[in-house]
Amino acid sequence: MMENKVVIITGGSEGLGKGTAKVFAEQGWNVVITARGKEKLERVAEELTTSKGKVLAIPADVSNAEQVQSMVQQTLREFGRIDVLINNAAIDYPASIEELTIEQWDQIVGVNLNGVFYASKAVFPSMKLKNSGYIINISSVAGKKGWPNATAYCATKFALTGFTQALNGEGKPYNIRCSVVYPGGMDTNWHEERQQEFLNPEDAGRFFFHMVTQDPRFVVNEAVITPVIEQGYP
Repeated sequence: MMENKVVIITGGSEGLGKGTAKVFAEQGWNVVITARGKEKLERVAEELTTSKGKVLAIPADVSNAEQVQSMVQQTLREFGRIDVLINNAAIDYPASIEELTIEQWDQIVGVNLNGVFYASKAVFPSMKLKNSGYIINISSVAGKKGWPNATAYCATKFALTGFTQALNGEGKPYNIRCSVVYPGGMDTNWHEERQQEFLNPEDAGRFFFHMVTQDPRFVVNEAVITPVIEQGYP
């Protein structure tokens, strides 16, 4: 039964996070979306809540370990379980190595890497107790190939590969599966003329849903998903 399943999606107020939340909600899952902006989160939760599943908005800055822990505990109080965590939140400040400030570097690492660690660490005990769970870490094709003017972003996305592989090994005895996904260009502006060039967030969300609902004996260790027009990745 999907009705009792619970998924947490970071960066859930827009783009890929919102599209993924919509897919899971339509499938009857209870969905927790988290991001920093409370008002926007609440609007999305109201928009996406269906008769099948509830969408709960819990504001949190993923770069803040205490806020992440509080968000996870609130989820457990509300639903009593966490089946899937999708670490989607990410930021970037495109700049050359000379122009990128130390503060910007720290912020990118804080959200893109530390945030994944904080959220995974927070949900792991409940998944371990339940003897099942799935963690998906959203990287980028920039986690497969470095780009100029994106040293911090690429560094964090490359790091997710090693983090996920290690976590997958730790989770295996408890049936906790972990995957890293490298999406290509994402159509987050919903311009019709660009649909053939960019991934649709809901299409990506359906792929994630397919991953987590497969036979628990199998895990998608990693996946690169790009529009057909994009070639040469990784």
